[in-house]
Amino acid sequence: MKKTLFVALLAVVVSTAAAQRPHPDGYLTTPQTVEDYDFIAIPPALTAPSFFNDFVYYQYGRDLRADEQVSQQALQDERQELYLVYQHSTKVLLSPETTPEILLLCERAVSDAHKANTLVKNKFQRVRPFATFKEPSLKPWEDEEEASTYSYPSGHSSRGYIFAFALCAIAPECTPTIMTRAQLYAFNRVVCGHHWKSDTDTSLLLAAATFAKVVCTDDFQEQLKKARAEYQQLVNSGATQAPGLRADEVRQQAAIYDMLGRRVQEPSASGIYIQDGRKTAVK
Repeated sequence: MKKTLFVALLAVVVSTAAAQRPHPDGYLTTPQTVEDYDFIAIPPALTAPSFFNDFVYYQYGRDLRADEQVSQQALQDERQELYLVYQHSTKVLLSPETTPEILLLCERAVSDAHKANTLVKNKFQRVRPFATFKEPSLKPWEDEEEASTYSYPSGHSSRGYIFAFALCAIAPECTPTIMTRAQLYAFNRVVCGHHWKSDTDTSLLLAAATFAKVVCTDDFQEQLKKARAEYQQLVNSGATQAPGLRADEVRQQAAIYDMLGRRVQEPSASGIYIQDGRKTAVK
């Protein structure tokens, strides 16, 4: 009961914070049509052999909810702004105050991905996993509303991936960390029970195709120059991750996550962990 109340409160808090910032218009001035995404395959039917992978991942994600750290992280990813998702994925701390040009670059691309994703979702009208099995999702207080919306592809994942692509264009040396976080962000949609694995996989394809158009626009290239200049200025000034802290102090204070996106106090087993936006191998 306490856990349910906590995650419900967490969802409300981060949702309120996320709603405070307006989202800018995208880069694509020519209207996107559903025909632009005819390469997106029909999602697997419940009776298709390929659906077995979706079914297994649904059960896996549902079982992971028993881990409180996993459920908290999945709910946090569900509601928080994307710049907070990727806040520790580069050498600088992302925020509207310190990195406005970087966020503008990424968030305009997100708007284009959102439009494309909505077109494809409305075409296929796939039912969400929790609604298919008539089971509660990770946030049952919103199940009735969410059941009236569609699943394929995952809008959260499409937006998360295209944000990551734009961020990689600014800080290509951080691509492994950025894309690792993007995959964890997408997987947490499966943990929530709101998306099938094939929803999130297809979101990567849709985001890549949309970004291929976005990156060719003059507006994107002009904004990319500003974002790179802002990023490099912050790196050169030593303002990496958190103003007023040395890099070693930041690493000591930064949260540690395993490869499933679960926050851990200390690595308790060998493997790959993420701290301060960097992969750390523990033997």
